[in-house]
Amino acid sequence: MRKSLLLSFCVLFSLILQAQISKSVYVTTAGTLAKHLNESDRTNLINLSVAGNIDSRDIAFIRDHIKKVSSLNFTDAIINFYSGTDGTNTGTQASYPANEFPAYAFYNPALLSYKPSLTMITLPPTIKSIGELAFYYCWNLTSINVPASVKSIGEYAFYGCYALSSFSVNSSNTRYSSSNGVLFNKTQDTLLVCPNAKTGSYTIPSTVKHIANSAFENCYSLTAVTLPTSLISTGTYAFAYCSGIFGDLTIPNGVTTLGDGAFYGCYNLTGTVTVPATLITLGAYCFMECNNLKSFSVNASNPDYASSNDILYSKNLDTLFICPGAKTGLFTIPNSVKLIGSHAFYKCSKLTGTITIPLTTDYIGYYAFYGCPQIGAYAVNALNPYFTAENGILYSKSKDRIIICPTAKTGTITLPQNTISVDPGAFNNCTGITGNIHLPASLNYLGEYAFYNCSAINGFTVDDTNQYFSAADGVLFSKNQEQLYLCPLNKAGAYSVPSSVKHIGYAAFDGCSKLTEINLTDNIQKIGEYAFEYCTGISSLTIPKNTDSIGAGAFYACSNLINLGVAKAFPPVVDYYTLDLVSKTNCNLAVPTGSLILYRSAPYWGEFANITEVNFNTSTHITFGQSYQCFKTRDGLTIKNLKQDDYVEIYTLQGLSLTKQRAFTEVMNLHLPVKGIFIVKIGEFTEKIMF
Repeated sequence: MRKSLLLSFCVLFSLILQAQISKSVYVTTAGTLAKHLNESDRTNLINLSVAGNIDSRDIAFIRDHIKKVSSLNFTDAIINFYSGTDGTNTGTQASYPANEFPAYAFYNPALLSYKPSLTMITLPPTIKSIGELAFYYCWNLTSINVPASVKSIGEYAFYGCYALSSFSVNSSNTRYSSSNGVLFNKTQDTLLVCPNAKTGSYTIPSTVKHIANSAFENCYSLTAVTLPTSLISTGTYAFAYCSGIFGDLTIPNGVTTLGDGAFYGCYNLTGTVTVPATLITLGAYCFMECNNLKSFSVNASNPDYASSNDILYSKNLDTLFICPGAKTGLFTIPNSVKLIGSHAFYKCSKLTGTITIPLTTDYIGYYAFYGCPQIGAYAVNALNPYFTAENGILYSKSKDRIIICPTAKTGTITLPQNTISVDPGAFNNCTGITGNIHLPASLNYLGEYAFYNCSAINGFTVDDTNQYFSAADGVLFSKNQEQLYLCPLNKAGAYSVPSSVKHIGYAAFDGCSKLTEINLTDNIQKIGEYAFEYCTGISSLTIPKNTDSIGAGAFYACSNLINLGVAKAFPPVVDYYTLDLVSKTNCNLAVPTGSLILYRSAPYWGEFANITEVNFNTSTHITFGQSYQCFKTRDGLTIKNLKQDDYVEIYTLQGLSLTKQRAFTEVMNLHLPVKGIFIVKIGEFTEKIMF
């Protein structure tokens, strides 16, 4: 009897649990799915079936609010037309056609968030199209069945679906087909997408003439890919980071076009790329980051390209396009070369000795010699009218442009007094350069990564009459010090950013591991990409309340951060990499009082295990954004200094929208029904206020 009761209890408990994680919903009116799902559903649902009438708003709701959903079934759903700002392209006025699985379905472009929980989906059988970026970075999605009715699939609809192992297209579909799990057009003369999780070797069918953009990009599990003799062209990044491109690569005779980045990052290319007579267009970055590639061999009948000594040139050898990354030893640039393309010797880490620029060369592109650590010096034919070299550093003839400094350079350096520009990466990884870098009055351009990883530099100084740059305490700024460009890696201890600074620049503190404390002021509005990457010495940091923009990778690998404060009531938008390798378990996140729920539900912020509330400013008279002023009144708020067509939104701390009104005058009076703390949002600016 006891066993029978126990068994009955277990069955009942299992049914209750299943009911909590699975649900079927019928929606009569499109856009109202949210009304059918309670808070428990939003938190616990794993399997959801939706029937009836839905539109882009309902897909957006599933994406943003059903956190754990893994399986979606839309077999009995019909997608209706919708136009407005509440669709999947969040906050943007857009129209979403009927019978289209919408663009940005599971990627929120406003919050930079994805849907990694999704593993399985059954699409409505009546849809005619799948919008662009629909399943963007659904990296746990395993398979896709394309209905017979689909006539259009948008660009990058399945990009970043790393677990996707197969496509299956209904045989009645007139536009698309599948074979061996790969997606094609109907006639199979265009290969559209190879699923990222496809394994083993793969032979592209002999019917294929074109390989679409990113078709094999990130196919890390392929061991071999065989190109067909029927092939004519590839799209951009068609085979980027494809492990199946390995050893030697023979481009079939008949291929006329390789798109930009076609074989970018094919690290298993270890031999020779053979270029046919038919190739007439080779896109930019086509073999970039193929660092193990040894040589190029071009068919002698090709009218546009040639090879010599393993290097790819134009036909008459007057343009040097690509030196393969694995080329070793000394190299002499032919006297025929007039143009050295951008990235021509990119990461040729095994080249040694001195590189001499010949008499005829009149153009050298950006990053031409980036990442060549064993080149000891640069020299120039004395009669060359365009370039010169001094102490191993390559300049334009008048020395107003600094092109490249050899990585092995040591000691102090002095920029010529007439320097106008420093190329991107010019002093990259020059770890032996010491002392201060003085920027002359004439300098107006400093390329990205110009002084990247110059770990022994003490700081920067700038001529007082320079109109574009300034320096203080060794740190480089814009002239008015509203932008902080670069902090030297050697800077140690505590550093307080000046109150004039509004923008922390791209990679400004990247790698400043000797800093133990960085203090930011409330005037900072923007933190650039990779701004504090690898600042491993910092244990505490507060992001100011007026910071509206935080770039990708801004705090990447700040692995010793244990206290992070965010003074902004409404969570700033961050992406997947912004806080990557910050310990979400060990780091305590402090947020404004009343904002806990917002941060708990916000993408990436919600991953922190420990989120606490602290008292930040909740003044009833606040100036924020573009000098907007917010005043407490008897029954609500008054907003001043509005511009025509500004939209003012008021939210509760739980994220519930109370009102959204368009400004027609400079002043707006808003009634609030209850007392409390509210979020005021005007355009991209947000502030918390107590009423």
